[in-house]
Order: sequence, then structure tokens, then C-alpha cells
Amino acid sequence: MTMFDFEKTLQTFKDGGAYRTVCRADVSGSRITLDGRNYTSFAGNDYLGISGRTDWQREFLFRLADSPQYQMGSLSSRLLGCNSSAFADFEDFAANCYSRQCSAEKKCLLFNCGYHANSGIIPALARKGDLVVADKLSHASLIDALRLTEAQWLRFPHNDFDRLDEILRRRRGEFGNVFIATEAVFSMDGDLCDIPRLVEIGKKYGAFLYVDEAHSFGLYGGGLGLCAQSGLLGEIDLVMCTLGKAAASEGAFAVCSPETREMLVNKCRTFIFSTALSPIGARWSKFVFEKILSMDAEREHLRNISRLFAEKTGAAGMSQIVPVVVGDENRAVKLAEHMREAGFISPAIRPPTVPKNSSRLRFSFSAAHTAGEVLAAAQTLENALKGGL
Repeated sequence: MTMFDFEKTLQTFKDGGAYRTVCRADVSGSRITLDGRNYTSFAGNDYLGISGRTDWQREFLFRLADSPQYQMGSLSSRLLGCNSSAFADFEDFAANCYSRQCSAEKKCLLFNCGYHANSGIIPALARKGDLVVADKLSHASLIDALRLTEAQWLRFPHNDFDRLDEILRRRRGEFGNVFIATEAVFSMDGDLCDIPRLVEIGKKYGAFLYVDEAHSFGLYGGGLGLCAQSGLLGEIDLVMCTLGKAAASEGAFAVCSPETREMLVNKCRTFIFSTALSPIGARWSKFVFEKILSMDAEREHLRNISRLFAEKTGAAGMSQIVPVVVGDENRAVKLAEHMREAGFISPAIRPPTVPKNSSRLRFSFSAAHTAGEVLAAAQTLENALKGGL
């Protein structure tokens, strides 16, 4: 039997402050229970506080009780016959929302998760002889898409659209199609993509624009995302939105032209070869999507508490994600442990998730957080930093 030296590798992770473990946890809204103790959690992506809305859960289940046709799980991929009406109902609803927003025909396609969508879409669309250019801080799923595509690819410095313009000015003529991939709200830094500048460059070079709205869906543009808020949704060729964050559900969806959707149905391996989502999950997603469109008060509260924390700590906060960068991996771990002892879960984010020497505590806010909880966390953090942690 071949022996692999995993123990040595794992010890290297431990020595470098990069070792990870999986903990059992029960989460509801802003609260999390770990090992029998309750904490205020800043670790999740439940941005609108929907996971704790038991009144909505009861309303949803009450509606299901009147319907004889719903499934708990799927039995095959959608192309093999498990194409539940729940999927079409969600896709039609989402497509209509986005079509009305940009006054153009849009279609929607559900995926099992954002990772499936991001890692599968670009390889399905970009071919040999094409070029894909992605923001350097794009999510790991987009980086995997680059590795899987037959097209040539490269990355441009984070949010540096002047450099992107320079790259395409020099190299656009070498390729057939050009794809530009980026995020709307970046998951680790919480900063925003300059959508107008992206569209300007896309038009200039005839590029296909791909925007990952995982951390902006539900929070901008009346719930439809940052591209919608910019008024330029119609200029974006494909937006990818996840349902496991602000929507507190499961899965993801792409919004694109009818032709692009047909290409994905025929070529996207992560769609074709995966067992479908649970139909009941798709029905819950549609139910929540309808609610999200009218959650302006929650969005305003989320903006206010995120801004409050950034002001109190001096952190660079542009969205509901506020990073407190400390640099060293071990220091980040110790600081996270101190926050946990004080009753707050704020995870240490370390390489390879973020670049070397940029380890941080990532505070992810929810509309379920109160201003009091946010101020208490900010004070605890400030005291720890002043104390030399």
C-alpha cells in the first residue's frame, strides 16, 4: 500500500497558521451556536437576515400544504428527465424581473451552486482562439474556470481598469472573442467593481462581460444587484447570482440572452452532468426572491450598521463585508480567538484565500444584526488591537 505523507503537510499548515477545521454549528439570523455556547456571528452571508425568518418559513410550508405536487429531492439531471416545474417557475420569474429592469429579453438558468456556475460557464462559452481576462481577486471558482477553458487567459490587477484597457489595446487583435470576468462585490475585500468603467471597456473592445453578483444580489438595485443599480444591466452579457447568501436558500442562477442560455444547456458540463437541485429548494428560492424585492428597509439598515462598524474601527468598508487586515496569519488566528472568547465569531481569513501577508478578520454583516451588537464587536476589536494583539 502506498503511503502518503499527509501528516507532514498538515503539520506545515499548523505551523504556518493556515490549518483549518470544520465545526458543527447551528445558525439563525445573527446568532450561532458552537459547542453549546451562543455567539453573535459575523461569519455568514445571510445579509438580509432571512435565515431567521421563521414566520416566512411557516408561510412557505403552509402554501406547500395546499399543493399536492412538490418534491424533496431530485432523481437525475434536468436533461435526463428531472426538469421539475419548480425550476421553470423560478427561471421564468427571475428572467421577467431582469428583463423588465433592462428593457431587453433575458433568460435564466439555475445551477446547483455558485461554484458550479462560475467554474462551468466560461469553459462552455470560451473556445480555443478566444481570450478570457479576469480580475486577479476573482473568486476561486472563476480561477478554476480559467484553468478548465480551452481559451487563453490572463488576469489583470484588482479593479485596475486602466491596466485592463492597456492589455486589450495591445492584444485584442490576436483573438476571436474576448471575455472579461469580474465580481460586483469582492468577497474578501468588500470593495465594488466600477460597472460603468467595465461597460466602457467592454464596448470599446467588443468583449463579453461576465459579472459575479454573489455578494451583491439582494442588496443593490432593489435586490437585483449592482449591475441593475448602475442602470447598465442591459450592457452586461451575463450576471451570476447565488441563492445561498442573501436569499438564505441553495443554488445559483445565470441571467443572460436566450442564445447564451441555449449554449449553456448544450455545453456547460456542471449543468449537464449534475443531479438537479431539490425542487422544494427551488420553490423556496422563488418565494424568497419575491420577498427580497420589497426589502428596502433591511437593505438600508444593513448599509447603516456596516458603515457604523467601518467608522468605529477605521476599517476600509465599502459594503456589507468589512475586512480588518492584520497581515500575519498567526496574529489573525489569535485575534479571531480573542473575539470568540468575547462572544463574537469573526473568522480569520488566511492564504491561499487571500494574498500572503494580508491575513485578516472578515466581518460580514446582516440585517439581523443590531447596532448594539455591531458597536460591541467594534469596541472589543479596538481594545484587542490597542492591547497588542
